[in-house]
Amino acid sequence: MILARITNAIRTQNWFAVMLEFVIVVAGVLLAFQISLLSERQAVQERIDVQIELLRTEMRANLAEIQENIDILERNNANVRELRVQLSAYTAGADATRLNELALYAFMNPSLDAEHFALDQLEIMDSRASLSGSRLEAEMRDWRQVFELVRDTEENIDSLIEVTNAGSTFEALSIAAMVDSFPRIGLVEPVPVSFDTDWLALSQDAAFSDHLAIFALNLEYLWATNRRLDTATQDLLAAIDERHPE
Repeated sequence: MILARITNAIRTQNWFAVMLEFVIVVAGVLLAFQISLLSERQAVQERIDVQIELLRTEMRANLAEIQENIDILERNNANVRELRVQLSAYTAGADATRLNELALYAFMNPSLDAEHFALDQLEIMDSRASLSGSRLEAEMRDWRQVFELVRDTEENIDSLIEVTNAGSTFEALSIAAMVDSFPRIGLVEPVPVSFDTDWLALSQDAAFSDHLAIFALNLEYLWATNRRLDTATQDLLAAIDERHPE
């Protein structure tokens, strides 16, 4: 139809009509392109919005896990501090019951059960450029950095725990020894936890004292990094709420 009108206008040398039809054709093409582009952008934004909602759900679950982990680490740190005090004051013939109880929980490394799949997916989306320079992008980056710091600290503690495993200098405090220390099922009355450990020798062992001090420092640092991650998670949730209010 338009082509026929343009052909007829050329034959009659109606150049104004030719230009008008040409402008109409170009405008129609541009309008169709803009509508298609707008539709694509809306679809991309919808995908981002869905992913951000998944991130909100993920971080809320993580926040509960982090706060529970902080409570566990506070107890573990208290146990290690008391173990060091008790050990430094230990004398021959002293009751080792409390030392055995403390040792059972001292050399533990609660691994944080936090998820970051939704964060991973949002970070690799082609359309995440729309988040560039936003508070949400900054908080996502900060959360990732603190989370990796938590994992690195957990690995450090794992390596320190390995020093107390079987075949090591302090294998009487190994994980296997801890398992063996639990009372066997079927006992009518509870039996105190007991390690086959020479506490007097350990109390005078400078190497063990240094090891315990390093372990305590790392455990304190793990508690501190979990606290930082708690703050980073709350900041990330606040950024999500700011961008996408519920």
